[in-house]
Amino acid sequence: MNVSPVVAPIVEGHGEVQAVRQLVTRIAAEHLNTWVEVAQPFRLDAGKMRKPDELAKAVRLQAVRAQGRPGGVLILRDGDDSDVNCPVALARLIAPAPTLVPVPVEVVIARHEYEAWFLAAAESLRDHPAVRDDAATPPEPEARRGAKSQLQAMMHESYKETLHQARFSSLMDLAAAADRSRSFRRMVHAVENLVTSRPV
Repeated sequence: MNVSPVVAPIVEGHGEVQAVRQLVTRIAAEHLNTWVEVAQPFRLDAGKMRKPDELAKAVRLQAVRAQGRPGGVLILRDGDDSDVNCPVALARLIAPAPTLVPVPVEVVIARHEYEAWFLAAAESLRDHPAVRDDAATPPEPEARRGAKSQLQAMMHESYKETLHQARFSSLMDLAAAADRSRSFRRMVHAVENLVTSRPV
């Protein structure tokens, strides 16, 4: 009997708790033509996310949800650190030791914020009533900080993570985001790695 893969996320923000479910489910369906179970995300606030012992504790807790099944743990956080500008270097810096848990762990750093992925697919958000009809992707959506304020400028109302993040994640054009955002391509690759992994 085939067992569906499970991805157990660790995220920073309240909005991402629901948004990551939408995103991981869609990536699995649209890129791999498969269904994935997304376990209850573990929210680790920005301060704790930057403490190796706190992150390791969260990884161990989430690994239990995926143990014995295809899949693993997904760590997703913003790359808004002032001291490390490269998402790849930051991912390596915070990645837990390979021996910490018996399941795969993927680290994804959104540059500079999760909302930069929305900017990379801004045109596809126009169907949401809060988004302006002329919303358009800036030339380099990941080039500078302040993705939330850039996104809000394309809206008729204030952007709120808990109100808009999950809905925008369900609407955004994944192909457009991957084409225009290197860190989103990394997100797609991470989900693919987890979904296609085999249980240890």
